[in-house]
Amino acid sequence: MSIYAYALLAPTTSPLVLPFGMERNIELVYSSSLGAIVEPEISMEGIQVTDERLLQAVLNHDRVIRELFQQTPLLPLRFGRGFTSIEKLLNHLEKHQEQYLEALTQLADKVEYTVKMIPCSLLDDSDNIDAKGKAYLLAKKQRYQTQQAFQAQQCEQLELLNQLILKTYTNVICETRQSDVRQIHFLAQRNDSTVSTQQFSLWQVQCSHWQLALSEPLPPYHFLKNTFI
Repeated sequence: MSIYAYALLAPTTSPLVLPFGMERNIELVYSSSLGAIVEPEISMEGIQVTDERLLQAVLNHDRVIRELFQQTPLLPLRFGRGFTSIEKLLNHLEKHQEQYLEALTQLADKVEYTVKMIPCSLLDDSDNIDAKGKAYLLAKKQRYQTQQAFQAQQCEQLELLNQLILKTYTNVICETRQSDVRQIHFLAQRNDSTVSTQQFSLWQVQCSHWQLALSEPLPPYHFLKNTFI
């Protein structure tokens, strides 16, 4: 059995509402100046017995972090991080306390947003071309050129969106998912309500060849150093 760790946080003056974890109530434990959200007596092998249990564990991990993040700034930990005892967890927190507290300070007033970009498709009407011979070949060529121009505009709009976001937000990460789906992650102020209103509406208008979706305010999943637990 392991002490499963969800997130790190600084001591809070207000009591937290601790959500239910994977199998039982979660707990808050403190070292001298750093806290950890944990769930005791979790079998790491047990939550990976089947794909269904593993998926449910991943979803619960994310749910717990998001519910707590709505209440207080925190550092989300990667899925599957456990310790064999509370003592080993506290020793780790003491050893890396300065690093974690520095990150908490830098990210205390920040939230992460993700813009998901799904490319729109140009309607393929090649089968409906009412022509024969050279006229048909010319129509096919024009259709191909139209597709190429459309795809070129998509690339231009992707770069434009990157630049628009970088004009306002300095912490930006771009990645590709599912071969053609793009995601752009960026940090914003917690109280920045314009992200989901004026700015996002402008982005969608200027990127008409993409279907955009903006996430809710998220913990800073993509902006933590790989050395974190």
